[in-house]
Amino acid sequence: MILPNPCDTRLHNVLWGIPVLLLGLLLAGCGTKSFPRSLCDDAPSVVQDLQAQVRLKRVELQWSVPGVEPGNVKKSGHRFSVLKSEIRWENRNCLECPVPMQHEIQRIEPPYAGFLTPDSTKISFADGSVEINRAYRYQVALLDKRGAQVTLSNPVIVKVMPAPGIPRELLAAPENQGILLQWKPPVKDEHGRPIQGEVQFAIERHAPDNPWERVTSIPIRGNLFLDPAVTSSETYDYRVIPLVVFEGTSILGEPASILHVKAPGALPPPPPNTVWVIPGKGSLEVHWTEHKTKVGGYHVYRREGKEIIRLTAGPIQHPPYVDKSVKKNNVYHYAVSAVGLQADQREGLLSKWAEIRALMFE
Repeated sequence: MILPNPCDTRLHNVLWGIPVLLLGLLLAGCGTKSFPRSLCDDAPSVVQDLQAQVRLKRVELQWSVPGVEPGNVKKSGHRFSVLKSEIRWENRNCLECPVPMQHEIQRIEPPYAGFLTPDSTKISFADGSVEINRAYRYQVALLDKRGAQVTLSNPVIVKVMPAPGIPRELLAAPENQGILLQWKPPVKDEHGRPIQGEVQFAIERHAPDNPWERVTSIPIRGNLFLDPAVTSSETYDYRVIPLVVFEGTSILGEPASILHVKAPGALPPPPPNTVWVIPGKGSLEVHWTEHKTKVGGYHVYRREGKEIIRLTAGPIQHPPYVDKSVKKNNVYHYAVSAVGLQADQREGLLSKWAEIRALMFE
């Protein structure tokens, strides 16, 4: 049974609609006189970011543990129940259709052994009892100590479709800016039929003494990828994972792998991960995330229309960079690169561009 949420608007109106006489009786009693404490102060936790994808003939679910920092997931006392129901294929996109009866397929309790992501920041679960051309609905229930359901997560509907085939002829080579990967995209799915939808790719990298990590924040198109975030002379393994998106569900195929790729001996540092701009008095302040390891400094670039100029004559050591040569109401884009510690101060690639309209304060 799902317990009512004390912060629900309808319940809130009923509670505060109790006759004033009842409040008077409370005030007439013995002890300290005070107003009742809000029931919403101890509202139960809810899983709000349940996500799903199809990979290697199974549905992979992942969610954050509510109310705890990512690094303290193992210390959480939450208990979870993974709920599943099958949806008629013709009703897979029908939001008005009745929700089928759900049943529990997995119960997960602390210390979550075998259910943590590699970085131990989230809970993950893989459901292998799925079939092609079927649709499934999942939710995660938060349980109390007795095993009763307290709250339900956001629902996710997953459509299981054939995955794209394996990328072919994966090659890797050191370049001036990093390691360049190249491959031939698949043209058929895992059953040898034409692929339904556009094939995209996710790139994963493995360094010695580190877990596999995703190095592409979003899937990429095409058949080339340059990885600038590598260490000089270090050796890496790579996986190129094909995927298609079908009605909001990511369908991932078998990866192509290449092992023991050595980075070039001298590399410029990669660009900052994030660049943002803050308006000031008659100027714009360009900020960025600094590298954890020491670099020779940073260069700042500005783009206005098609014109790109470097604003820094020499590398600057720390953000921000204050651009005073801007005009009000013009739209500008800014990017930042990093330079190495070598004598020639080799410059790396540009970061992503940050856009802003110069609505400066006078």
